[in-house]
Amino acid sequence: MSVIKAEQEKVISEWLPKLCEALLKVDPEIVAIVQFGSSTYAPDFALDLDLLVVTRNKKASEVYWDAVWSSGQPFWVDLVVVEVGERLGFLGAAVRAFGRLVFGSAEAVLEVTKNMPIPNFDEARRLLEVGQTYLQIAAQEQDHIIREAHYRNAFNSLFDAARLAAMAFLLTEETRWGILAKKLPEPFDQQFRAIVDDLHVVIFYRRSLPLDIEGEFERQRERVHKFIDDLETASKKT
Repeated sequence: MSVIKAEQEKVISEWLPKLCEALLKVDPEIVAIVQFGSSTYAPDFALDLDLLVVTRNKKASEVYWDAVWSSGQPFWVDLVVVEVGERLGFLGAAVRAFGRLVFGSAEAVLEVTKNMPIPNFDEARRLLEVGQTYLQIAAQEQDHIIREAHYRNAFNSLFDAARLAAMAFLLTEETRWGILAKKLPEPFDQQFRAIVDDLHVVIFYRRSLPLDIEGEFERQRERVHKFIDDLETASKKT
């Protein structure tokens, strides 16, 4: 385990009880809190802490954000709040795959993460548009830290598009890219691994943006678009 990973895990583990206490104080009807995402499976690369909150009666979003800020917040938090029985959709697969229950009822979490629909190729293509939107927002942002985050999200949206296409081809709810790559036939398996490495690992996690961001984004967008089209064509032959 790297020093960075050990330090981040220690910070998260010491802070989470304080955060849970703050959330329960503003909403006593919370039945479950789950940590998921990169802070659970790749804490050495994690840029934020993803939390799912399941409550019997959802309050205004600022109530929960006030609790986050009051807890000391040594780590950026992405917060998802749902009511008992509400469906999470695609996010449910990430929670099931990488979720760690830090408070409450596992049954309540299972209820909101079940029946996730399998994506289709058109949904994958729509994420290409999401990436384009991030790119446009980044170009207008003055703060360089926020601008960089939008650029990284633009490239990561292309990765997510490729991942949805792989899920559509395999007719699976599985979201873990390592498993998807193993299940894809040649040459799609190697193409997908290369997309993961170039867009998700190097640019998004390691924050290594290309010099010509807009030109590289367009090249990668076309690369992923072809990957999606080729997968859809291959799916019709099976």
